Amino acid sequence: MGRKSLIIFIVILVLILSCQATTQSTPKIETTTENVSEAVKYFDFGKEYLKNKIYDSAIRNFQKSIEESLDFIEAYNGLGLSFEGKMDYTRAESLYNFMITNFSKNAEGYVNLGNLYSKMKKYNDAEKFYFDALSVDSMNSKAYFGLAQIYEYISPSKKELTKLKCYEKACTFDPENLKAAYSYAKALIKIEEYQKAVDLLKKISEAHPTFVEPLSNLAEAYLETKQYQKSIETYNKVNQLDSTIVNTYLGLARAYQGLKDYNQAEKNYSKMISLMPYSIVPYLYLGQMYIEIKNYDKAIGYLEKALAKSPNDVNALLLMAQSYFLKVDPFNAKKSDENYQEALKLLEKSSSYFKKIIDLKGKYLKEAQTGLENIEKRKKDIDPTRW
Repeated sequence: MGRKSLIIFIVILVLILSCQATTQSTPKIETTTENVSEAVKYFDFGKEYLKNKIYDSAIRNFQKSIEESLDFIEAYNGLGLSFEGKMDYTRAESLYNFMITNFSKNAEGYVNLGNLYSKMKKYNDAEKFYFDALSVDSMNSKAYFGLAQIYEYISPSKKELTKLKCYEKACTFDPENLKAAYSYAKALIKIEEYQKAVDLLKKISEAHPTFVEPLSNLAEAYLETKQYQKSIETYNKVNQLDSTIVNTYLGLARAYQGLKDYNQAEKNYSKMISLMPYSIVPYLYLGQMYIEIKNYDKAIGYLEKALAKSPNDVNALLLMAQSYFLKVDPFNAKKSDENYQEALKLLEKSSSYFKKIIDLKGKYLKEAQTGLENIEKRKKDIDPTRW
């Protein structure tokens, strides 16, 4: 903020404070219709600048809006968010405290301060201010949503509250709070309350048929409840709205996989590859799918592509080790010396991947050690000298 703007802002704050300190005989400051329309004009400019992360211009316009209408709460909110955008948390904090002092019967200042402290990971302080907001407005959706989010990290200080209860209240008191609704649905999915999530998301998507996010979450909820055909139909609706969302193709692939339509699953995993050519994630899913249906050669082919892009990826290494191990048919290996020698080669391949995981000393260390033990057991099992 420039020096001139700062001086203007200080004058505004002093003016507000002096207005509150005067006696009843002091004339009231009247806000004319012209002032209000100017305030709205500058506020709209500020909103656009804030949306595009042009924070200095946003600050200037929100300040002008406040100059025109000293009790324009939304302009104060925008100004605070602009300070936060610049990571100037000190000025944001001061502004929100000013709002609490001068607009004590409005919950916005308390909620803003709660949100700021939540962002700063001062969760106990955030909880206090959300409760202060609720003491002013017991049905404040934003305060309940804020509480639900911090309860991801801390335990509620009041026994009657839970993360899910707060999300539920946030949605009840503001049905249009889509962010709260999405979060509530995801929380329900996380605890495997899939049908509740489906019901909630169906309601949202019916009310907002052109919104991608509720449809996408609904498709995921159908997928998790194994309603594969409904999941596919919903993901296809998402695709009609936006065909560039990678997770849509992942969801479609998993749904087709659930229906055992592996060709369609592979097509959708391949679409993921075209949208994210530098990622190994689609190859991992393809490898895993073909392991599940015991097509180990195809699994190995896709996993080789994954390891070509990321040679030390432990997920790919583990799946590759499992593919070679599972490819050995103990009964067939005992039929002839040729089959036995081929089985030993496959087990050595498997062993090499397990050993690489151990050398990396990271994830799947125990699984790799168990894998090597199983290889030794399998070698003894197929050893023709036992027969």
